[in-house]
Amino acid sequence: ITADYTYKSELITPIAHLYGTFLDDFVIATVTNGNTSPVKVLVSSEVAGYTDKASDTITVAAGATEEIRQNPRLTTAAIDGLNSQQPADLHVTVSYLDAGQPRTVLDQTSPTLITSRRDFPWTIKGFTQQEDWNLVVAMATPTDPKVEELLRAAANYDPNHASLSGYDSSNDDSGSVWQRLSNIWQAEATDYSLTYVGTTDSFASGSSQRIRLPGEVLDQSSGNCIELTLLYVSVAEAMGLQSEIIMIPGHAYVAIRLDSKNDSYYFIETTMIGAATFKDAAHEGNIEWTDAQPHVAASEPNYGWVDVAQARTDGIIPIPWR
Repeated sequence: ITADYTYKSELITPIAHLYGTFLDDFVIATVTNGNTSPVKVLVSSEVAGYTDKASDTITVAAGATEEIRQNPRLTTAAIDGLNSQQPADLHVTVSYLDAGQPRTVLDQTSPTLITSRRDFPWTIKGFTQQEDWNLVVAMATPTDPKVEELLRAAANYDPNHASLSGYDSSNDDSGSVWQRLSNIWQAEATDYSLTYVGTTDSFASGSSQRIRLPGEVLDQSSGNCIELTLLYVSVAEAMGLQSEIIMIPGHAYVAIRLDSKNDSYYFIETTMIGAATFKDAAHEGNIEWTDAQPHVAASEPNYGWVDVAQARTDGIIPIPWR
């Protein structure tokens, strides 16, 4: 029995839970059985101190070679503590049963790098720009307790001191969606003193960006365009509203559907938080979309539309944090 493996030299934390689906497998072990009878083999891998152990038991036929693909998952505690990138060790073992006794074929440790949970790569080799953009939805966290607290605070600004879920009319004829989005805006500005803080990072090809998660934005009362956008998307999703992220060169903002059937949206310029009313932010967002729409429709580089609901359906689930 012989064994070897290949692995990624970097574990990208904000999308680490997507290895094996949207990203290539993190570890690929290759086991060859040179015997004349089948052999049961155990393969395991883990990044010590950061992930759970991934284990697979397979039977390798006589004279056959098998690939075992594994993706050890970061623990919630590890993600919570990854405020900066860290060097780490990947440990891979391969063993088999020989006359009922375990025999180790491979027991090896290799260096890897675990990125900060805040480091999102805007370019991934082999991905189109749109495919990469879709992955940022993993950083929208609708079930984060901090997001739920914001929802509760927003209910205080509702005329009925309540917050509905989902849609209750066509094209928001009832005004319910507008009211709830306005409530969120008021709570962000008043209860959390949110303000826009710019960044020199861009969405251009080859760049990456440090992005705080929505709960961190609320804790620190500030965010850049993509951070404020992800916060608003998270709250909208938590309220059962469908949202989109609009990408234009060097900038991102939000679109919220008026109902679940028609292609009508409120466009919101989230960077105006703390400096303008919700009505003004929606007016500015609409102006921006009027300018961006033909570029998005033409699929021009650095212009895009990320459908959050579709991304979730496709399997881009939130980072398992907190």
